[in-house]
Amino acid sequence: MSQVVEVSIADILSRLETKMDSLEKKFDNKLDKLEDKIDKLENKIEGLSNEVNAVKVNVAKLDEKIVGVDKRLGNLEFIFRSIAGGIIITLILAAARYFFPNLVL
Repeated sequence: MSQVVEVSIADILSRLETKMDSLEKKFDNKLDKLEDKIDKLENKIEGLSNEVNAVKVNVAKLDEKIVGVDKRLGNLEFIFRSIAGGIIITLILAAARYFFPNLVL
């Protein structure tokens, strides 16, 4: 009625070893793929870091240029204000000469 199954321990150990070997190979393959992906990510991160550094350098250069342009605009503003003041004074003197021709200035 009941059947007795006889399996030797050596057969069981052999099967376990082959399964463990195949699992170890699969694990090694997955680990190698994961290491490759990590290396690719590290390379991308290095590239991004280099690009960020380049952008920082460009921003610093632009900041220097903006400061230089601001100084130039300040100088031009002073010059134009001086010219406008001179023109206004000249117009006032011309109007005074026109309306008061006998006035000695």
